Amino acid sequence: VDYTDVKEQALFGEVSYEVTDKLTVTAGLRAYEYEVKSRSAVDLPLFETVFLGRDPDSIVLDFGEEGADDSGTLFKFNASYQVTDDVLAYATVSEGFRIGGANGVAACPPDIDEIQNQIICALPDEQVYTADTTTNYELGLKTTFFKNKLHFNAAVFNVDWEDAQVGGATVNGQQPITTNAEGANSRGVELFTRAVLTDELTMYATYSYTKAELTADAPFLFNVYDEFDEDGNPTNLDELFDGKDGDRLPGSPEQQFSLGLTYTQEVFGDKMLDINYGITAQSDIITTVGQRRSGESLAGYAVSNLTAKISDFDWSVTFYVDNLFDKYAFVSTRAHQGYQGVGNIAINRTDLQRGYGHFLLRPRTVGVTFSYQFEM
Repeated sequence: VDYTDVKEQALFGEVSYEVTDKLTVTAGLRAYEYEVKSRSAVDLPLFETVFLGRDPDSIVLDFGEEGADDSGTLFKFNASYQVTDDVLAYATVSEGFRIGGANGVAACPPDIDEIQNQIICALPDEQVYTADTTTNYELGLKTTFFKNKLHFNAAVFNVDWEDAQVGGATVNGQQPITTNAEGANSRGVELFTRAVLTDELTMYATYSYTKAELTADAPFLFNVYDEFDEDGNPTNLDELFDGKDGDRLPGSPEQQFSLGLTYTQEVFGDKMLDINYGITAQSDIITTVGQRRSGESLAGYAVSNLTAKISDFDWSVTFYVDNLFDKYAFVSTRAHQGYQGVGNIAINRTDLQRGYGHFLLRPRTVGVTFSYQFEM
């Protein structure tokens, strides 16, 4: 059980200056501060009842308090140059951050080393995580051709992370938490194009490639064992160290692609019909840093969507089919296999199934929406 209160304040602004008719520079600044307060407690009523004889109706919650706070300033600088009437080049350097917080796991008692029973608790360095900050670099082009009938944009980017927030687990109880790695990097390319094929038909396409990885070792993400007994239970702790320089970061695909077609036509005299077909595709993702500690790779997939909208000045009716071809795919996991312990774990173990599983792509969904704009 946990309760978290977050207070965040920020002040920001930016100013632009036309150096020449073709060159414009923009500078921005953001000042921020935040405070996070959390109260949390953990109880194991089933374990306490079965093994320690506690009253089955009894739940004991001993709340502990954790908190985090920080303040700082972020900058942004952009320069854009109008190469021709149809080509704009730009460069941006900026900073970003995500607030830190509390993990919502009760602190371990002072005598934790003497406790022999099962316990879920957080050591001092597991209770909270700090803000992570980024320095972002981007170079790009925005272009139009054939009297705005063809648009093409391209950008390359590099993001340097400090104190990157990554997933880990507590030493006691293997409770999933957020922790800070020393550093990470994300770099890649993004492409976008849009073409007016006819008066009624428009096409768009996007593609991105992103390589995201640790740039330094990240200690204490998980327990790592190297010896097991005949039943597959761990017997020797190799090291409390996991996450290596160069490990791929979890949760995001390296490649993403989308393609769409939109057909627009007047119908019934003065009504508008818009039919849109779109397909999005992505490559595989991994579920833990570097796919360590029983992490797994979830295969890439493609999904199609279709909509048809009839609209007038103040109303519209939209018919839609999401996941048109009823694609079956895993999109993420609930915890991971290592969450229930480490070793040679049988996939059908009941305690594993209780805490670990897959989230699925939503199946084919058919529906209709209606909107009406009232005059006020």
